[in-house]
Amino acid sequence: MATRWRPLLAGLAALVAGTGLARAETVTASATTIISGQRDPRDGTVRTVVPFLELVSLRASEIKNPMFDDTQIVVSGWGEVVAGDPRDGKSALGDVDVAYLQGSTWHRRATLRVGRQFVFPGTAANVQFDGLAPTLRVGAGFGLSGFVGVPVTPRFGYSRGQFTTGARAFWSRSYESEVGVSILEILGAGRHMSRRDAGVDARYRLLDSLALSGLARWSLPEARLAEADGAINWRPCRYVDVTGDYRRTAPDLFLPRYSIFAVFAQETRDEFGGFLALRPWPRRLDLQGDFHEVHDASGWGWNTGGKATLHLGSGGRTRLGVESRRLRIPGGGYLMGRVFGWQTITTKIRVVADFDAYDLDQRLNGQDRSFFGSGSLVYDVAPAWRAVLTGMDNVTPYATHQIEGLLKIVYEGGRVVKEVTP
Repeated sequence: MATRWRPLLAGLAALVAGTGLARAETVTASATTIISGQRDPRDGTVRTVVPFLELVSLRASEIKNPMFDDTQIVVSGWGEVVAGDPRDGKSALGDVDVAYLQGSTWHRRATLRVGRQFVFPGTAANVQFDGLAPTLRVGAGFGLSGFVGVPVTPRFGYSRGQFTTGARAFWSRSYESEVGVSILEILGAGRHMSRRDAGVDARYRLLDSLALSGLARWSLPEARLAEADGAINWRPCRYVDVTGDYRRTAPDLFLPRYSIFAVFAQETRDEFGGFLALRPWPRRLDLQGDFHEVHDASGWGWNTGGKATLHLGSGGRTRLGVESRRLRIPGGGYLMGRVFGWQTITTKIRVVADFDAYDLDQRLNGQDRSFFGSGSLVYDVAPAWRAVLTGMDNVTPYATHQIEGLLKIVYEGGRVVKEVTP
C-alpha cells in the first residue's frame, strides 16, 4: 500500500524543507472513519466483509517563508483495512488523492503548485496528475496557466497515460465572469497519443438575474467535437430559478485512441432541456423539476423528474420529502419513487430515513423491481466530532436481499494557530 504514494510524499517533504518553511499560521484538518459490515454473495457462497475506511485531509496555509508571499500545503488521502473475506484477497489498500505545495508571489500574480493535484478549467476538466502547474496573471484580468506531469492512475481505474501537458489563456472580470481558450495533450503507452483537445470555456454574468456558461472541446486528431455544453440561468426573484441547458458528448473520444473500447463506444449523445426550482413558501417548501430530451445512436428518449421538500417546526427541525423520476430511452428505462425524512430530536441528535423503489422497463436477472431503504442516527458528540450509525436493506436484481450496517465517525478540525517545524 505504501509503495504507491511514498515517493510523492517524500518529494513533497523535500520541497517543504528546501523552501525553508518554518511556520504555518493556520492548520485545518478533517478525518472520517467508516466501518461497515455486509454479506457478499459470490461463487455460490455468502461471505462476510467488514471494511474499515479512513479519509484524511490536511491544509496548512499562511506559511511564513522567504520565497513566497503566500504558501500552503494540502494533503488528502484514504486507507482501508478489510476484515473477513475481501473479494480480491487484499486486506489493506490506500492512496493519496491530493498532495501539493502551492506558493504565490509578486502580489499573488504568479502562483506555482507542485505535487499531486487536479486541474479543473478548460479542456483539462479534472485531470489528476503528479507535476507542476504555474499560473501568471499579467494584468487587466488577463492571465496564463499551464501544467505538465504524469497522469495519476486511480486505485480502481485504468491507466490515464504516461505524460500530460496543457495550457490556458484567460480573461477574468470576476469569479462569475471568465473566458478561456485551452489545449490538452495526453500521451499513453509507448508515447502514443491518447488525447489532444483544444477548447473554449466561459462563464459570464450578464445581469444580477442572468448568467451564461459553456464549454466546447474539439478533438484535433479526429477533427470532430468531443464535448459541448451550454446553460443559461435566470433568477427573476429569490424564489424562482430557471435553467435551460444543452450537452453533447462523444464518449469514444474520452478513451485512449489505442484502446479497443474506443471502437465500441457510441459516437455522440445529446441532451437538452431545463430545470426549474421554486420556493413558494420560503424556508418551508422547496419544489424542483427538470425535463431533458435524450438522443444517441439508438434513437430518442427522455428523462424527467420532480422533488418536493417540506420544512416543519422551528428552524426546520422536521423535513419531509418526496421525489420521482422517469427515464425512457430505447432499450430500457425506469420509474423511480422516493420518500425521505429528517427529524431533529435535540440540538445534538438527528434521525434520517430514506426509501426508494425502481420499476424497470426491462427485466434484469429475472427481476423488474428494486428497493432500497436506510435509516441513520446522527449524533454530534462534540463541536468538531460527529458519529453516524446507518442501517441499510435492499433488494435488487443483483442481490435478492442484502442488509448492511455502517458506522461513520467524522472529525472536522477548526482553524488553529500552530507551529510547524519541518
